[in-house]
Amino acid sequence: MNIKLLKKIRDITSISIIECKKALEKNNFNLEKSIIYLKKKKNNIKKKSKEGGIFAKIKNNTAVMIQINCETDFTIKNKKIKDFANKIINYSLINKYISIENINNIFKEKKNYLISKFKENIIIKKICYIKGKYLVKYIHNNNKIGTLLKINTEKNNINYKKIKKIAMHIAAMNPKYIYKHQIPLSIIKKYRKNIILCSEKIKNKKKIIKQKLKEIINNIVLLKQKFIFDNKISINTYIKKNYIKIINFYRFKI
Repeated sequence: MNIKLLKKIRDITSISIIECKKALEKNNFNLEKSIIYLKKKKNNIKKKSKEGGIFAKIKNNTAVMIQINCETDFTIKNKKIKDFANKIINYSLINKYISIENINNIFKEKKNYLISKFKENIIIKKICYIKGKYLVKYIHNNNKIGTLLKINTEKNNINYKKIKKIAMHIAAMNPKYIYKHQIPLSIIKKYRKNIILCSEKIKNKKKIIKQKLKEIINNIVLLKQKFIFDNKISINTYIKKNYIKIINFYRFKI
């Protein structure tokens, strides 16, 4: 085996040495054909990488959450993958890395090792970073949904159980924005256009359009959503009652 050729194809494709060796042998050590073969195989693998897990940690007023995708549920539950996720999180907490490109470059070698070990693709898909005094994380027990939440409060003694309920609500209800004014005008226009197309033969069209648009906004804006732990009130009512102000949130889902 030509080691220089093997190293070259691995550097170009970022695929494990074992797979690169197989590709070269299959294509009579033709570099160009082997690269095309591996790229096709890589694209097919990526399409299958629908499993995965969400991992998060809060330390010293800093929070990091990461999403790792793979091909099987068995792999994501393996201790080696969990340790890999924790190494990335700890590195990000120390170095304040928020770029997924940076993280992928730094942990490329370790990721390729795991790919070769588990014989399936592993993707560092998403990462987010929040800094603040009041932070809460919530990971659903199947590790398929995770949220990070940053709040402010006027109270001296904060009840983290009450804030965690908001994080759980975000995980369940998938809001896109905190406030209505954060919705881009282009999105509003898109929703209105779709409603108009579906309401052409309806009487009182203007009233129906206004009503349906309001319903859509209430579904995607966090403060307007009905609170899952008490659907008689909105999230806005709940946070005012508990002297909470929501600053930011992230939600990842496999």
